[in-house]
Amino acid sequence: MNPAYKHLRDRLRIGDLTLVQIVSMFCGFMGGLVWALYLSPFSPYLTLFTAIYLACLPAGTVLLASSTEFDLWLYCRACVREAFTDGRFTAGAGEPTDGYSVTADADRVGHRPAAPVRLELGDVWGD
Repeated sequence: MNPAYKHLRDRLRIGDLTLVQIVSMFCGFMGGLVWALYLSPFSPYLTLFTAIYLACLPAGTVLLASSTEFDLWLYCRACVREAFTDGRFTAGAGEPTDGYSVTADADRVGHRPAAPVRLELGDVWGD
């Protein structure tokens, strides 16, 4: 199968980059150029270094996103959804304030429930 047919329904891409990624790279390069020519108060060598660094930050993130198929908006939306969904907690037992209590099974015939047994965390894990 020709690999071109697989991507006919993809968004418009030039090379391996989408139009948004190309615009982001262009803005990064133009920002570095404006910094180097008009805004930088530093010496020429430091200006050259910072202009290249500032221009390459957006380009680097674009190239990383295109090679790993990372989508920032999907990631942010998933984080917001995770934060606002009921019943989502971090792993672990949390802060032990009263210890654990174990009770007998009340459904057993002929046995009455025993009083709760209080276990201390230090006893359970041998601290």
